[in-house]
Amino acid sequence: MSWESKVLAEIEATADELIQLAGDLIRIPSENPPGDCTEVGEFIAVVLRKAGVEVEILDAGQGRLNVVSHQGSPGDRHLVLAGHSDVVPVGDVSRWSFPPFAGDVVDGYLRGRGASDMKAGLAGIIHAYVVMHRLGVPLGGRLSLAAVPDEEAGGPLGADWLLDQGVLDGATGAVIAEPAERTHPTIGQKGSNWFRLTVSGRPGHGSLQPLHGTNANLQAAKAILALQSLWEMVPDAPAEVRELIARSQVFAEEREGYAPGIGAVFDHVTINVGKITGGSATNVVADKCVVEIDTRVPIGLSRAQVLQRVDELLAEAGVEATVEPLGFRSEPNWTLPDDPIVVELVSSLRELTGEPAEGVLQWASSDARTFRSHGIPVLQYGPAELSTIHGFDERAPVADVVLSAKTYALTALRYLGVADE
Repeated sequence: MSWESKVLAEIEATADELIQLAGDLIRIPSENPPGDCTEVGEFIAVVLRKAGVEVEILDAGQGRLNVVSHQGSPGDRHLVLAGHSDVVPVGDVSRWSFPPFAGDVVDGYLRGRGASDMKAGLAGIIHAYVVMHRLGVPLGGRLSLAAVPDEEAGGPLGADWLLDQGVLDGATGAVIAEPAERTHPTIGQKGSNWFRLTVSGRPGHGSLQPLHGTNANLQAAKAILALQSLWEMVPDAPAEVRELIARSQVFAEEREGYAPGIGAVFDHVTINVGKITGGSATNVVADKCVVEIDTRVPIGLSRAQVLQRVDELLAEAGVEATVEPLGFRSEPNWTLPDDPIVVELVSSLRELTGEPAEGVLQWASSDARTFRSHGIPVLQYGPAELSTIHGFDERAPVADVVLSAKTYALTALRYLGVADE
């Protein structure tokens, strides 16, 4: 029996162990904010040590525990299996139909905050890693496991910190267990360009508006309307990724649950006015308004170009404001479809599912941007019920959790090779 057959058979035989691990991870709250991943990080380390795996716990401070392990032999290739252990807040608990940290299985679905994003995927890479260690697979290269915090709020103490420390130096490829459609891993993403807009006004008595005072809220409203024209910016994508963009647009249009025309997000700047804070009292002319805005930058444009256009649009609207960066910030980034790590995962997925599979772009942002900024080709694939991510009643199909673990293992075996084959 080949090593591939042995590993896949062992994952199938221990599927209950995998689902139990995923449920245990969900039951440990690790909401971000506040982002303290001490308990979940220590739990992951215990699981790995019980499996006889050597573990490093690297504390970046503020409860941000990074858990790292290595196996295999030095070689031409070094693969990282990565996932984040923090989750978004559960929100209004009364709007969940089950406990947010249930971690149980009902009707074939793993339930609870993080089931899709991304504790089921994290469990999958841990289980695949443990199974290969348990069986003593003689890997032809180095395999690393990295469970990191601080992803959901775009903080610097997770993957960014770990890579800056040189812990994963020499990595030639990575797989992040982020949620993806069952047969469509994500191999690129738009840039993230959040900023804070501050508009100053001149206070006065509310009964004299608009004749007296300058209302910062009204000026901010003009700015918000003017900035909608960011959508009209035209990107100039490199020739090597134009087919990928077009394919991703078609795929997005075919997915259920999104409005017609959703594929346009891949070649336009999107703008979301996420938060507005202005004024001091109803009867006082607002002297200050602060607007927090999330724009996403398509391949073929840069953050600098978008920010320059922001300044131009504000000037055209006659609005004086300060613009300062906020939160997530990254340039558009991608891994080409013919990169070896993409080829191996996609081909593994096709074989395991018997269905067509291919990489596509995503409109959101993740730790993939950090790996690519360090020159490491990366793609993302993990189990998910995509419509429940960051929402109430989050869940993931149990069958896809097992499929993902098999995909990680088969990808690692084929990407790194084995010493006796």
